Amino acid sequence: MADKTLKDLIMQGSVPPLPPGFVIDGGAGSNVPQPPPGFIMADPAPATAAPPQTGEELRARIYADLAAKREAKRPQGQPAVDRYGLPADDALSVARTGVGGLIEGIPIVGPLIRGGTERAAAATLAAFSDETYDQVMDRVREANRAEKEANPYIDKGAQITGAVAGTIPAIMAVPAAFGAGGGNLLVRSGISGLTGAAIGGADAAVRHDGDPTAIRDGAKWGGLFGLGGPVAGKVIGAGARSLVDAIRTRTAANVAGMDPQAFGYFRRAVTDDGLDASTLPRKLMEMGPEAIPADLGPNLQKQAGALAATPGPAQTTIRTTLADRAAGANARIGQTIDETTGRNVVPSEIQADIAANQNAHSPLYREAFSEARPYNTEPIASAIEADISRLRGPAQARLRQVRDMLNIADSNVLSTDPNVMFQTRQAIDGLLKTEVDPKVISALVEARQMLDDGLTRAVPRIKEVDAGYAELARQDEAVTRGQQVLDSGRTAPRPSELAGEVERGAQPQGMQIGPSAVPLRLSQGARAEIDRIVGTNSNDIVAMNKLIKGEGDWNRARLATLFGPEKAEQLFKVLENEKIYADTANTVTRNSETAARLAAQNELGGGAGNFGVKEAFKAGGFLGAARSAAIDKADDIVKALMSSNTGNVTRESLARALIGEQRQKLVEGLVRAQGMGTTPALVDPVVKALLLNTGTARTR
Repeated sequence: MADKTLKDLIMQGSVPPLPPGFVIDGGAGSNVPQPPPGFIMADPAPATAAPPQTGEELRARIYADLAAKREAKRPQGQPAVDRYGLPADDALSVARTGVGGLIEGIPIVGPLIRGGTERAAAATLAAFSDETYDQVMDRVREANRAEKEANPYIDKGAQITGAVAGTIPAIMAVPAAFGAGGGNLLVRSGISGLTGAAIGGADAAVRHDGDPTAIRDGAKWGGLFGLGGPVAGKVIGAGARSLVDAIRTRTAANVAGMDPQAFGYFRRAVTDDGLDASTLPRKLMEMGPEAIPADLGPNLQKQAGALAATPGPAQTTIRTTLADRAAGANARIGQTIDETTGRNVVPSEIQADIAANQNAHSPLYREAFSEARPYNTEPIASAIEADISRLRGPAQARLRQVRDMLNIADSNVLSTDPNVMFQTRQAIDGLLKTEVDPKVISALVEARQMLDDGLTRAVPRIKEVDAGYAELARQDEAVTRGQQVLDSGRTAPRPSELAGEVERGAQPQGMQIGPSAVPLRLSQGARAEIDRIVGTNSNDIVAMNKLIKGEGDWNRARLATLFGPEKAEQLFKVLENEKIYADTANTVTRNSETAARLAAQNELGGGAGNFGVKEAFKAGGFLGAARSAAIDKADDIVKALMSSNTGNVTRESLARALIGEQRQKLVEGLVRAQGMGTTPALVDPVVKALLLNTGTARTR
């Protein structure tokens, strides 16, 4: 063997392969590459040196040189080479240790995956070298062992990481199997323990080739640690939640420009009132520019009431804001009414103008009657006399009165003067204005129609004048009718009836040309009634709101018919908003005074006894107890705000938030605070995975 070269020895498998890039001279004239960086060749032997070394000696010398070079660069006291003297703690070895540990740490399947990967690599290397598969596997296993010994902390940490990372997906995919979710804690712990035992036993079976003792120990430790998973997850999750919430609160408070404690109170009330960062600005926008956060819910109002009862800058801020807003309520309502229903009118003034215009028709009538011809009223008188003989009661009396009007004054002789018929017709119109008996009305209308037909024949131009006069009369009636639109009694029209009156009123009557002004007069009458309601209830927004809006939807529909749906909706929205503003002021003031009285009573030792959850349960069962607990939570904040331990800075900061200062910043702060009160998503799976793999690791 002494005459064989080192290359021959390596080719025969007598020595392991040299490091990558290192090539032994193949013979005379061959091109020998440079050795790897850092490799130091021994001094060439002098001509008088000893005979060539054997292959085994040369191999040992080469590995010794490699080991010595690596040894000079590593910390003392750590194994750094495998049995062949190759380095095991360099950067590449550390990386291989970490990756291998990650894979191997995966419960149950980790060793199978790593073993399969190594066997596949060994088969590939053996196919392209002179080594056998077993020789390559021996080298791989030896290298793994040396790298683990050289990097024990990397290996252990990687295995733990792989175990946790490999378990988390299973916990998230089937949380119930690991005791996550709702339900009884004892039951969840039992389920988690069974799952842990199953995983621990299966993992031990894979790693110890089915050894019963190892399987038993793996199931035992996996079950014990799995049993504590739900409890540990709950405890650690609560701690993590508190820590994360504290960080989020401080960050969100900075964004909102608020004191952190004040922001916590504000966010709590917003949440309890069913609001969030998206709904709060939308609600404020819907309620108009005067709306403030304190309008949006009972919890926010309670906080405002507590601040309004506590002397200091916060009290001034709350009370001044509410008082200033209330002072401008009537002006805002009046402006909205003008914008939606038109300028205010006085019915008596409109009707006086109508009467003046009717009187202006007198010259027109005189001109028309200048061309009148005598008219025989005998047929009309006979028809009326026939009805008189048939009718009884008030109808008979009224017709007899009309029949007498057709005679020449102070005689029983019928007049042929068209002026007499005209005056009789006018008298009938006067009677009809006050008559309520339907039979009387029917008889008078029939008599009037006969006279009207006679006048048309006797005075050809009278219908032209009648058309203008009748239009003014219809307008006068429409003004009165419009004032009944918002009534709740029998005289008020139903929405469908009013719609019909508006449609018919717009149509021209008789010889009238163009549309009628009846719809306008109806709307003016309604506008005048709204003004009357506002004027008589200016100090009671709630009563004003009720009278205009009514109990149901009829007033909304009737005003929509007169002024249009959009304007009616705008008016009703403003009225509703002002009612909410008034309710807020009333609630905050009332609550603040009550809170102040209770505080004084407690200070003097005369406070009433506590009515807690137990008393609420006695009074209202489980629902009563739940309501009591929720109210107590809000009351705790109220007490804290009124306590001397809460500084003026916190109160003032909260007060400014409740009145809506810097709304945009408030919304941005609420956005930052989203997710508070919830455990971070991965905390529970990570805790359970750590516990479970702590148990299974005891058998590895």
